[in-house]
Amino acid sequence: MNIKDYEVMVFRKNCILQLASFNNADKKEWKKLFDSWKKLKLGLRIFQSREPNFPEGLSEVAFCLFSGSKRFISLTGSVSGSFDTYNTRTGKAEQIKACSVESDLTSFGPKSKWDDLYFLDFYNGDKLDGKFNVYKIPSKLIYNMEVNKTQTMKQQQKEGRRPRFSIRDNIINKYNIKPIGKNVKVW
Repeated sequence: MNIKDYEVMVFRKNCILQLASFNNADKKEWKKLFDSWKKLKLGLRIFQSREPNFPEGLSEVAFCLFSGSKRFISLTGSVSGSFDTYNTRTGKAEQIKACSVESDLTSFGPKSKWDDLYFLDFYNGDKLDGKFNVYKIPSKLIYNMEVNKTQTMKQQQKEGRRPRFSIRDNIINKYNIKPIGKNVKVW
Protein backbone atom coordinates (compact mmCIF):
# COMPACT_ATOMS: atom_id res chain seq x y z
CA MET A 1 0.00 0.00 0.00
CA ASN A 2 1.18 3.47 -0.83
CA ILE A 3 -0.39 6.66 0.58
CA LYS A 4 0.01 9.90 -1.36
CA ASP A 5 -1.57 13.39 -1.50
CA TYR A 6 -3.32 14.51 -4.70
CA GLU A 7 -4.44 18.03 -5.61
CA VAL A 8 -7.76 17.42 -7.35
CA MET A 9 -11.24 18.79 -7.90
CA VAL A 10 -14.08 17.00 -6.09
CA PHE A 11 -17.68 18.07 -6.60
CA ARG A 12 -16.38 21.17 -8.43
CA LYS A 13 -14.18 22.27 -5.53
CA ASN A 14 -10.39 22.17 -5.28
CA CYS A 15 -8.98 20.09 -2.46
CA ILE A 16 -6.12 17.84 -1.45
CA LEU A 17 -7.00 14.17 -1.05
CA GLN A 18 -4.89 11.68 0.80
CA LEU A 19 -5.38 8.41 -1.08
CA ALA A 20 -4.12 4.85 -0.70
CA SER A 21 -3.19 2.76 -3.73
CA PHE A 22 -2.64 -0.97 -3.66
CA ASN A 23 -0.25 -3.41 -5.31
CA ASN A 24 0.24 -7.18 -5.78
CA ALA A 25 1.50 -7.68 -2.22
CA ASP A 26 -1.77 -6.21 -0.93
CA LYS A 27 -3.75 -8.87 -2.82
CA LYS A 28 -2.35 -11.66 -0.64
CA GLU A 29 -2.95 -9.64 2.53
CA TRP A 30 -6.53 -8.92 1.42
CA LYS A 31 -7.21 -12.64 1.00
CA LYS A 32 -5.68 -13.41 4.39
CA LEU A 33 -7.92 -10.82 6.08
CA PHE A 34 -10.96 -11.99 4.11
CA ASP A 35 -10.38 -15.56 5.30
CA SER A 36 -10.08 -14.34 8.93
CA TRP A 37 -13.35 -12.43 8.62
CA LYS A 38 -15.04 -15.46 7.03
CA LYS A 39 -13.83 -17.72 9.86
CA LEU A 40 -15.33 -15.32 12.44
CA LYS A 41 -18.59 -14.95 10.47
CA LEU A 42 -19.13 -18.69 10.06
CA GLY A 43 -17.83 -19.48 13.55
CA LEU A 44 -20.42 -17.25 15.19
CA ARG A 45 -23.15 -19.42 13.68
CA ILE A 46 -22.28 -22.03 16.33
CA PHE A 47 -23.65 -19.66 18.98
CA GLN A 48 -26.68 -18.61 16.90
CA SER A 49 -25.16 -15.14 16.96
CA ARG A 50 -25.67 -12.22 14.64
CA GLU A 51 -22.90 -12.35 12.04
CA PRO A 52 -20.59 -9.37 11.49
CA ASN A 53 -21.26 -7.08 8.54
CA PHE A 54 -18.82 -7.08 5.67
CA PRO A 55 -16.01 -4.65 6.64
CA GLU A 56 -15.57 -1.51 4.56
CA GLY A 57 -11.81 -2.06 4.61
CA LEU A 58 -12.28 -5.31 2.70
CA SER A 59 -14.91 -4.06 0.25
CA GLU A 60 -13.21 -0.76 -0.57
CA VAL A 61 -9.78 -2.34 -1.03
CA ALA A 62 -11.33 -5.12 -3.17
CA PHE A 63 -12.92 -2.46 -5.38
CA CYS A 64 -9.59 -0.62 -5.67
CA LEU A 65 -7.78 -3.83 -6.63
CA PHE A 66 -10.48 -4.48 -9.24
CA SER A 67 -10.75 -0.96 -10.69
CA GLY A 68 -7.43 0.78 -10.06
CA SER A 69 -9.21 3.45 -8.00
CA LYS A 70 -7.61 4.70 -4.81
CA ARG A 71 -9.07 4.45 -1.31
CA PHE A 72 -9.99 7.76 0.33
CA ILE A 73 -8.11 8.44 3.60
CA SER A 74 -8.62 12.16 4.28
CA LEU A 75 -9.03 15.54 2.63
CA THR A 76 -8.06 19.14 3.06
CA GLY A 77 -10.56 21.64 1.68
CA SER A 78 -14.18 22.66 1.91
CA VAL A 79 -15.69 19.59 0.30
CA SER A 80 -17.63 16.75 1.99
CA GLY A 81 -15.49 13.67 2.56
CA SER A 82 -18.30 11.13 2.59
CA PHE A 83 -17.18 9.05 -0.40
CA ASP A 84 -15.03 5.90 -0.22
CA THR A 85 -12.72 5.79 -3.22
CA TYR A 86 -11.48 8.17 -5.88
CA ASN A 87 -10.59 7.41 -9.48
CA THR A 88 -7.61 9.59 -10.44
CA ARG A 89 -8.07 8.76 -14.15
CA THR A 90 -11.70 9.96 -14.33
CA GLY A 91 -11.66 12.47 -11.45
CA LYS A 92 -14.73 10.86 -9.88
CA ALA A 93 -15.54 10.31 -6.21
CA GLU A 94 -16.96 6.83 -5.70
CA GLN A 95 -19.27 5.32 -3.10
CA ILE A 96 -18.81 1.60 -2.45
CA LYS A 97 -21.53 -0.59 -0.97
CA ALA A 98 -21.19 -4.33 -0.42
CA CYS A 99 -22.97 -7.33 1.00
CA SER A 100 -22.19 -10.93 1.88
CA VAL A 101 -25.77 -12.12 2.50
CA GLU A 102 -28.59 -13.05 0.16
CA SER A 103 -30.79 -10.06 0.97
CA ASP A 104 -28.82 -6.91 1.74
CA LEU A 105 -29.96 -3.99 3.85
CA THR A 106 -27.80 -1.13 2.64
CA SER A 107 -27.74 2.20 4.43
CA PHE A 108 -26.63 5.66 3.37
CA GLY A 109 -25.46 8.40 5.68
CA PRO A 110 -27.28 11.73 5.50
CA LYS A 111 -24.18 13.36 3.98
CA SER A 112 -23.27 10.56 1.55
CA LYS A 113 -22.34 12.05 -1.80
CA TRP A 114 -20.67 10.55 -4.88
CA ASP A 115 -20.16 10.76 -8.63
CA ASP A 116 -20.40 6.98 -9.16
CA LEU A 117 -21.89 4.29 -6.94
CA TYR A 118 -20.77 0.63 -7.03
CA PHE A 119 -22.28 -2.41 -5.33
CA LEU A 120 -20.08 -5.43 -4.60
CA ASP A 121 -21.94 -8.70 -4.09
CA PHE A 122 -19.85 -11.20 -2.13
CA TYR A 123 -22.76 -13.56 -1.39
CA ASN A 124 -22.03 -15.83 -4.36
CA GLY A 125 -24.65 -18.42 -3.39
CA ASP A 126 -23.37 -18.37 0.22
CA LYS A 127 -20.00 -19.77 -0.90
CA LEU A 128 -18.16 -16.83 0.69
CA ASP A 129 -15.08 -17.67 -1.35
CA GLY A 130 -13.89 -14.07 -1.78
CA LYS A 131 -15.13 -13.74 -5.34
CA PHE A 132 -17.66 -11.01 -6.06
CA ASN A 133 -19.77 -9.33 -8.71
CA VAL A 134 -19.48 -5.58 -9.30
CA TYR A 135 -22.47 -3.46 -10.30
CA LYS A 136 -22.43 0.19 -11.31
CA ILE A 137 -25.68 1.60 -9.95
CA PRO A 138 -27.29 4.66 -11.60
CA SER A 139 -27.47 7.38 -8.95
CA LYS A 140 -30.96 8.52 -10.00
CA LEU A 141 -32.30 5.07 -9.05
CA ILE A 142 -30.77 5.39 -5.57
CA TYR A 143 -31.82 8.99 -4.87
CA ASN A 144 -35.38 8.36 -6.13
CA MET A 145 -35.75 5.04 -4.28
CA GLU A 146 -38.90 5.04 -2.16
CA VAL A 147 -37.80 3.98 1.32
CA ASN A 148 -41.29 4.20 2.79
CA LYS A 149 -44.80 5.11 1.59
CA THR A 150 -44.16 8.86 1.61
CA GLN A 151 -40.41 9.47 1.21
CA THR A 152 -37.53 8.87 -1.15
CA MET A 153 -33.96 8.21 -0.10
CA LYS A 154 -32.99 11.81 -0.96
CA GLN A 155 -35.85 13.22 1.17
CA GLN A 156 -34.75 11.18 4.18
CA GLN A 157 -31.15 12.33 3.71
CA LYS A 158 -32.29 15.96 3.76
CA GLU A 159 -33.93 15.28 7.14
CA GLY A 160 -30.59 14.02 8.46
CA ARG A 161 -31.81 10.43 8.52
CA ARG A 162 -30.01 7.26 7.44
CA PRO A 163 -32.16 5.59 4.75
CA ARG A 164 -31.94 1.79 4.38
CA PHE A 165 -33.11 -0.55 1.63
CA SER A 166 -32.00 -3.54 -0.42
CA ILE A 167 -29.95 -2.52 -3.45
CA ARG A 168 -30.08 -6.09 -4.79
CA ASP A 169 -33.87 -6.46 -4.49
CA ASN A 170 -35.01 -2.89 -5.19
CA ILE A 171 -32.47 -1.81 -7.80
CA ILE A 172 -30.39 -4.62 -9.36
CA ASN A 173 -33.17 -7.22 -9.68
CA LYS A 174 -35.97 -4.72 -10.37
CA TYR A 175 -34.09 -2.96 -13.20
CA ASN A 176 -32.18 -6.05 -14.40
CA ILE A 177 -28.78 -4.39 -13.94
CA LYS A 178 -25.93 -6.56 -15.22
CA PRO A 179 -22.56 -6.74 -13.45
CA ILE A 180 -19.57 -4.89 -14.93
CA GLY A 181 -17.37 -7.52 -13.24
CA LYS A 182 -18.46 -11.12 -12.64
CA ASN A 183 -16.84 -13.59 -10.21
CA VAL A 184 -14.00 -11.13 -9.64
CA LYS A 185 -11.00 -12.59 -7.81
CA VAL A 186 -8.52 -9.96 -6.57
CA TRP A 187 -5.81 -12.18 -5.05
